[in-house]
Amino acid sequence: MSSVVAGTLVFGLVMGAALGWDVVKRRIPNWLVVAGFLLGVVLRGFDGWASLGAGLAGAVLALALTFPLFALRAMGGGDVKLFSVAGMFLGPAGFLLALLASALVGGVLGLVVAIRNGVVVTALLRTRDLGVRAATFGRAGERMTLDSAGAITVPYGAAIAIGSMAVWFLHPGGLTWW
Repeated sequence: MSSVVAGTLVFGLVMGAALGWDVVKRRIPNWLVVAGFLLGVVLRGFDGWASLGAGLAGAVLALALTFPLFALRAMGGGDVKLFSVAGMFLGPAGFLLALLASALVGGVLGLVVAIRNGVVVTALLRTRDLGVRAATFGRAGERMTLDSAGAITVPYGAAIAIGSMAVWFLHPGGLTWW
């Protein structure tokens, strides 16, 4: 079995399991992301040092860009770890596309949740406050976290899984990224 086929199977299983777990339990288990990350290291290692280096660079980039959101309590720890798995499999350029795709999927998912809960206006106002807070480096706007009263949360692991798999299968470079 080629490393591309093995990588596709492992990546698909890890992302699919994370999606299901996050939707049902609203958490992503550590054993799943650790196993996915280590399998990514092994599979990339079979392809050589350059491939392993690209995977590690993608994982480090994922942590560097998403950990601050965890530190601000705007993203869960499981989501950060799942993004690092995506970075390991997709490399830095693929991770950046997956981050964008995941944000788009997450935005749609958030809108669906807001509509279903009848809180669209509240969600839009809180999104505006988040933008103001980010633009003013915390000097203005309300500080909202996942734990804030009335916080509207979505199973973002599902968005990460869908966005990352879309990049894996739909990128013009195809599976040659592996």
